[in-house]
Amino acid sequence: MNTTGKGKIFATLEPTPKNVPKTGTQPHRSSNQNRCLAAFIELNGLQAFALFDSGSTADAVSPDFARNANLRIYRLENPVTLQLRTKGSRSKINYGCTAPYKFTTSKEVIKSKDYFNIANIDQYNVVVGTVFMRKHGISLDFENDTVCIKGSHIPTFTEGEEVRELTR
Repeated sequence: MNTTGKGKIFATLEPTPKNVPKTGTQPHRSSNQNRCLAAFIELNGLQAFALFDSGSTADAVSPDFARNANLRIYRLENPVTLQLRTKGSRSKINYGCTAPYKFTTSKEVIKSKDYFNIANIDQYNVVVGTVFMRKHGISLDFENDTVCIKGSHIPTFTEGEEVRELTR
């Protein structure tokens, strides 16, 4: 927000820095610090590389994975907006599917069938969002790099394993 000379407030897209240098740099972060929590989940009998995203209110499957897993996709009667929480950064979700999935821990097997959006996901086959995680009591432990499901800790990919999956 800015003000005019007459004290009126108006919205702007550019921030107005005060008493700061005109340029700067981002801090360097190691790839381990930037690493997300990812693990395998089975969808329709096929192993999927899944990103566990506590900031996502949607559960989604990539179109390529949906085809490879022979998921029965359908056109949505009312497409929904995929909002990335930055201004102007959005897309439409026009398709969805109901897919059987299985996630195995040392103590139990989570097996069911749920709705997933079909969305152009970059690098991962599946995004597991808050809906799925809340339903199954999943929490993310960044300190120990694990996905915790009802007390069972499942290790996520190591940095090397994740790089191999992402470059595959």
